[in-house]
Order: sequence, then C-alpha cells, then structure tokens
Amino acid sequence: MSNPFEKKKDLKPEAVIPTPEKPVAQENKPTEAVPVQPEKKEMTNFVIHSEVDAMLLDRIKSQPQTLDEIDKEVVVQPREGRHQLSLPVELDEFTKKYCFTWIFKRKQAIDEACDIYHYKFTNRTFFPLLPDHLFSARGVMERGDMVLMFRPRHIDEEMRKAPGLESLQRIKTKETAHEGNPKFYIPKPEEKEEGRIVGV
Repeated sequence: MSNPFEKKKDLKPEAVIPTPEKPVAQENKPTEAVPVQPEKKEMTNFVIHSEVDAMLLDRIKSQPQTLDEIDKEVVVQPREGRHQLSLPVELDEFTKKYCFTWIFKRKQAIDEACDIYHYKFTNRTFFPLLPDHLFSARGVMERGDMVLMFRPRHIDEEMRKAPGLESLQRIKTKETAHEGNPKFYIPKPEEKEEGRIVGV
C-alpha cells in the first residue's frame, strides 16, 4: 500500500502573493496655524419706539428747525368752539365728501361701527398727505380712548334717516293698535265734538 503523504511531496508549493508594505508612520510635525478670518455679516439696527416716542419724533420733525423760523412765527388765535375732540383742521377739506366721528376703542363699539354703520378707520392709507403727527403709532387718529372713523356723506345721510323712519312707523302702529281689540275702550259721545276720539 502506498503512502498518501509521498504524493504531496511532489506537489509544487503554492504561489505566495506579496502584500503591500504599510507605509511607515511619519512623526507628527507641528503645522503652521493659518489665521481664519471671520465672515463679515452686515448688521441692520432696528430701533423700536413706544407710541409716545414715535409721536414726539414726528412732532420734532414737523416743528421749525432754526431759531430764526421760531422768531418769525405769528400768534394765531384758536378757533372758537374747538375742543379736544374737534376734528383736526387738516380734515376740513374732506368734510364735504365724508363724515367723521369718534368711536370708543372697545371691540364691541368698533365692530358695531364697522359692520353695521359702515365706518372706516381714518388712517394713512386713505389720507397719505396728512402730516404724520396726526396719526398714532398704530397709524390711526386717536384721542385718549377714542379713535376717529369716517364714512361717505351719502351713506351717512341715508343712515341718519333710519331712526326717523322707524319712529314714524312706530307712531302709525300705535294709532291703529286698538282697532278690533276688545281691551280698548272707545267712548261714544252724545254730542258731536270736533276732533278725533282715541281709544283709552
């Protein structure tokens, strides 16, 4: 019987695949630091003013800029009958076409004025040429707890007729309310009298 290990001796050794040598680690050499410049961002400054500050700034811009202009001012007497809730003089030219009124700054009052009586806020959108000091920081005309609103004059005239028409209608209803109602007593005078007998 033959030895199985003898056959293996005759075989050629397998080819060895050389492996690439790993590079030798280099010593850690200090690198020169490159200064990094921070990116320059454009900053925009926002100045927030309170309502009083905004009003004061508008007043300052609208007043004379030199003492000579102040010295040349002429005293003008205030118009008779003007008070805190009088319309600004600048609105006089608009009163032929629009009617203005002051409304309480309460949600219920403003909702009623806008939704029922067709009023609009007197703001810079509708009156851009008016001076800035007339408007508050909200962009509307305010006096204390009141805000100025307006509506076209033809709507104002129609809306003012409504209470009178309603009153006349109620009077007519009362005049004919007793007709056919047994609860009303109508006396029958024995003598003819001038005038009309009304049920009691």
